[in-house]
Amino acid sequence: MSEQTFDVVVLGAGPAGEVVAGRLAENGLSVAVVEPELVGGECSFWACMPSKALLRPAEALAEARRVPGAAEAVTGELDVPVALARRDEVIHDLDDSGAVPWLEEKGIALFRAHGQLDGERRVLAGDDVLTAERAVIVATGSGALIPPIEGLPESDPW
Repeated sequence: MSEQTFDVVVLGAGPAGEVVAGRLAENGLSVAVVEPELVGGECSFWACMPSKALLRPAEALAEARRVPGAAEAVTGELDVPVALARRDEVIHDLDDSGAVPWLEEKGIALFRAHGQLDGERRVLAGDDVLTAERAVIVATGSGALIPPIEGLPESDPW
């Protein structure tokens, strides 16, 4: 088990965690980021970016069909395999290696593990124990919660 000390430990490397870690490092603090999945988080890889990448081709096609002069040039249907390939390109095939260098450039240590608070300013990250001299910032995002309404969980709403 490795023990390391930083000024600040940030749990989560989504948009909020990335920004706070970057700002702290730019201001001279030593920063560790603990992220079990991909640097960039939910928005970059599973939510905002892939959804927009999937919605845009259909929107562009519908808009072209609506505009006189352009509508006549549109002869085919949406090419779904190409749209899906574009989505995969936008999310870099779930590869965050393009996002990691900015952490390294700022001197931010990345720990790919689930973080667990283990006391005041102390975080367990896999086999590592991280101590924060100043603060632990929890930027883990959120998850959907199914409200306790009869029959709702069985309907598989999410």
